[in-house]
Amino acid sequence: MASLTLKNVWKKYGKVIALKGVHCEVKDGELLTILGPSGAGKTSLLQSIAGVEEIIAGQIYIDKQRVDQLPPPERDVAMVFETYALYPNKSVYQNMAFPLHSPFRKLPKNEIDQKVKEIAQLLQIDWLLDRNVSQLSGGQRQRVALGRMLVRNPKIFLMDEPIAHLDAKLRHRLRGELKNIQRKFGITTLYTTHDYREALGMGDRVIVLNQGIILQIAEPEKIFNFPKNDFVGGLVGDPPMNFFESYLSSTTSGTILRNEAFEIGLDQKTTETINSLNIDHLKIGLRPSDITVNMTPKENFFPAEVYVVEPLGMTQILTLAQQKMKFQVKYSGSLSFEMGQKVYFGFQPDKLHYFHPITGLNVLLKEE
Repeated sequence: MASLTLKNVWKKYGKVIALKGVHCEVKDGELLTILGPSGAGKTSLLQSIAGVEEIIAGQIYIDKQRVDQLPPPERDVAMVFETYALYPNKSVYQNMAFPLHSPFRKLPKNEIDQKVKEIAQLLQIDWLLDRNVSQLSGGQRQRVALGRMLVRNPKIFLMDEPIAHLDAKLRHRLRGELKNIQRKFGITTLYTTHDYREALGMGDRVIVLNQGIILQIAEPEKIFNFPKNDFVGGLVGDPPMNFFESYLSSTTSGTILRNEAFEIGLDQKTTETINSLNIDHLKIGLRPSDITVNMTPKENFFPAEVYVVEPLGMTQILTLAQQKMKFQVKYSGSLSFEMGQKVYFGFQPDKLHYFHPITGLNVLLKEE
């Protein structure tokens, strides 16, 4: 096991800057998920740690040893990809044993045999050892790729979207298995994904990466409940966070926040924080799951029209319309809705997220 430290890491491909001053510390034995859209720099980050790609600036440490100037074999990290990178004409046993035949290891045959069989049994693929990889299912191939990584017992695991191409049911099952395997071995792991469910469900902490920049590093519940900016807020959640362009106005009773869907009064603390920014409008975020719907008028509820109804078993996704504004609600109650129906929606004021109109930063989130 080992800790990992990245200090101001930059990576460039021609004129394209893939990583821009990445800085983070990964704790010994931690499972850190890296969440971001395509092109965010996730793969570049893992390849830079592994030594497959050279960084143009910054430093990478495993424990207290600087490794960014070492060749890949000397870094003692293992990487698994979405595409498995297996040898289809070789058996499961041969694929798993392959890294142990490296001249850097020079293990005796009986020790190689013992390690391969031990890991195969743990992954429940010991009965497949004599089969060719080409005969295996997608889930079985992924286990073989994991097994080939595990037999090395490296200091750090690097997993680059390892289950992204599998069907939803298999992905769900393998997420739990991967997390369990990581816990059993206790090896420091970085896991990239574009799926927020994977990132939040698996990670001890989550990095949100976009355009080569780390936007937030935090525990899963903080990423969801306290997004650092509007990009993080919109990336996490299904349906995604609703955004309302809102304007501030002063009245005799206090400061009012207005948009096309609703208006609310702000408490004194929020008002003081926003006034200190010298702005007259905000981007308000509200998650669909934080909105409640009622059939009849109610205090602090606002009228809207049902624009679309999407029944999803135990829940319904409602798209509500108010003037030109459309927003979504994740409804889990017993009411039934029809398109064109008039309803009333409400929410708890503390569920609102206040984002700066220019920087996108969450203006009420305190820096840690």
